[in-house]
Amino acid sequence: MIDNNLTYDGQCNTILITIALTRYKEPDWLLNLTLESIARQGEVRAKVHVLDQSFHQETKDFCKSLCSESIVFEYHVILSKGCSYARNVAISLCQTDILLWTDPDVVLASDWASCLSRTLMNKNCAIVGGKIIPRWHKIPRWYMKSNIMTDQYSLIDFGQGEKETSRIIGGSMGINIKQMGKEAYFNESLGRKNGTLLGGVDAEFCERSIQKGFKVYYTGRTVVQHQILESRMNLIWLSRKFYYSGFSRAIRGGRLSSMNKKKEKADYIVLGVFAPFYIIGLLIGLLKKRK
Repeated sequence: MIDNNLTYDGQCNTILITIALTRYKEPDWLLNLTLESIARQGEVRAKVHVLDQSFHQETKDFCKSLCSESIVFEYHVILSKGCSYARNVAISLCQTDILLWTDPDVVLASDWASCLSRTLMNKNCAIVGGKIIPRWHKIPRWYMKSNIMTDQYSLIDFGQGEKETSRIIGGSMGINIKQMGKEAYFNESLGRKNGTLLGGVDAEFCERSIQKGFKVYYTGRTVVQHQILESRMNLIWLSRKFYYSGFSRAIRGGRLSSMNKKKEKADYIVLGVFAPFYIIGLLIGLLKKRK
């Protein structure tokens, strides 16, 4: 059992944490790679909440097989109400000061959990995010490596060190629940749900938290790989992603922003091709918001 409401295990000086992820319809083989990488985490004792939006006996059995003395997996079936709802469920289940999130298409370095947890404690920050690099499932087209595409593919790389930032990404993310208190919640009108690519949940959470006086940090001392499947490497998927990026911006308000401010020739070409889809999504989102 993992002791509750503690930061350190006094006997072995390891960090006590909670890890959560949710599955919508990702295939078993993809999710299992993520679960196996969680099971390999070192220097922590963790309870892992696997939140499945439909019941899979094979996944439940696999979670049980991965349990060890230091990492305990718990399988839950939750309502299919989207990413933000699942995040809030994880917060309600968490019984430690530190809660980390990842996604079911991410492979974690073995020091991921300890690095994010130590940054949360050492930097006295409320939110932390880590480096996310791509694991392409086929050779990417030249424009897929442009700076603008880093947002669309949920990638982030600010270097090897640690720095205060304004935004991180949920594929490699943690919060200090004890520090945030009642402000530790996600906006359930944002985030992917019912197969849509609605986004903005991490950005809104960070913006709101910073306004409340909390610090957000990035650490490049660990890395995760985001698996970019072939189904996401075509113009149709990218057009939908830009559309929902515009729609999400309209719903949450504020000005257009990008984590990677640098623009190169490829970025302007990408903008010329995909900006119309973003604008259409923005306009439809604004109309929906006014109703």
